[in-house]
Amino acid sequence: MRRISLFILLAVLSIVAIAQTNPKSGYVITNTGDTIRGIIDFRTNEKLSKQCNFYADGGSTCKTYVPGDIEGFRFDDNGKYFVTRRLNVDGNLGLYFAEFMVQGKMNLYCVVNNSDEYFFFEREDGEMAQLTNRSVNLSHSVQAFQEEKQHLQEMKAQYGKVTTLLKDSWKALDDMKEKDMTRKKLVNVVRDYHSDVCTDGSKCMVYEYNEKSDKIKSHFKAFAGYAYYSQERTDHQYFLDENYPGSAMEIGIGIEMDFERVVKGGSVELGLSYSPKTSSEHNIQQYGQTVRSRYEKGRITVSVGVVKRFGEGKILPLVRGGGFVVSHFGTRDYFYNNNRRYDETYGSTTHFGVYLGAGVQIALGKHYARLHGDWYKSIEPKSIGNMMKWGITAEFAL
Repeated sequence: MRRISLFILLAVLSIVAIAQTNPKSGYVITNTGDTIRGIIDFRTNEKLSKQCNFYADGGSTCKTYVPGDIEGFRFDDNGKYFVTRRLNVDGNLGLYFAEFMVQGKMNLYCVVNNSDEYFFFEREDGEMAQLTNRSVNLSHSVQAFQEEKQHLQEMKAQYGKVTTLLKDSWKALDDMKEKDMTRKKLVNVVRDYHSDVCTDGSKCMVYEYNEKSDKIKSHFKAFAGYAYYSQERTDHQYFLDENYPGSAMEIGIGIEMDFERVVKGGSVELGLSYSPKTSSEHNIQQYGQTVRSRYEKGRITVSVGVVKRFGEGKILPLVRGGGFVVSHFGTRDYFYNNNRRYDETYGSTTHFGVYLGAGVQIALGKHYARLHGDWYKSIEPKSIGNMMKWGITAEFAL
C-alpha cells in the first residue's frame, strides 16, 4: 500500500509538471521590425530569458523563438518587455532575451540565470556596468561561506563601476548608497539619472509598470470538513493489533501561494487543521472473552502539498496531493472487562503520510470557494501509525 500511495502521488505531481502553459496576450517583434500579435507563454523570468513560446493569432502551432531569432517580445497591458541582447552573464558572453526595464539616457536590463538576477546599466554612449543579485544560499558549509565572501567582493567591485557610470547624477548616486537590490529601487535610480542629465526634454520610459507581475499571489483560507477513519491506530494504545474506525469534524486555516508562471493553475498549499476530541469504540475478543474497548483523542494536522486547477472560467475542477504530519493529543484508551474498567492516558503521538484529493473551485469575485474529497494514508511502520482517512472539505479563500 505504501508503494501504491507514493506512485499515485508521483503521478499527480507529474500531471502538474506537464501542464505548464500560462498563455498571455502579446506580440513578438521580428528582426525586420514587424510585429506579430498572438499568445505568449508567460513563464518565469529565467525561462523567458532563454526562449519565447508563441502562438500567432489564428494559428494552432507553437513557435519557439530563441534569442537572435527575433528582436524581442512583449506582453499586453504594459506588461514585461524582452529584447535580444548580447551580454556577459556570469562570465558567459551570449545572446539572451533581456528584460527591458527602463529606456532613457540610461537603459536598464535584467537577465535571470540559475536564480541569480543580472542587472545591466547601459549609458547612451554605450558604456555598460553590471550588478548581480545572487540568490540566497542556505547552506552552512565551508564552500558556501567562501562563495558568500566572493559574492561580497564581487558586489563591492560592481557597485564601484555602477556609481562611476552614474557620476553625472547626484540623486542617482545618493540612491545607490543604500545598496538596495530590489527592482523598484534600481528602476528609480535609472529614472532619477535620466531626469538629472536629460537636456532635450525626452521622457524616460519605464516598461515594467506592474510590479505585482513578479510577485507570488498568496491567499489566506479557512476550511471545515468531515472525516471518516476506516483505519486508525497509533503507538502506545492498549490493544496494538486493533484499529478504531470512527469519524470526526475538522476546522483549520491555511495559506496558498500561486505559481502560475511555472505551472498554469498551480499553487502550493500549507494547512493547519484541528479536530476536537472524539471517540470510537467496538468489541474486541480477548482470551475468549468479549471486551468493549473505547478510544478517545484529539488531532492536530499539518499538511503541505500542491493544487492543480484545470480550464478557464468561474468553475474549475482541481486535483491536490501532498504530505501531512498528524499529532494525537489528550489520548485516552480504556476498556471494560468483567465489569471492571481499565484506563490508560498518555501524551501526544505523531506519524506522517500522504494525501490525494479532487474537487471543484468556484470563483466569488476576487475570492473563491472549494469543495473537495480527499484520501489520507499514513506510510510509517504499523507499530507507529496506521491511518486511512476519507474526508470532504469546504474552503473559503480571500
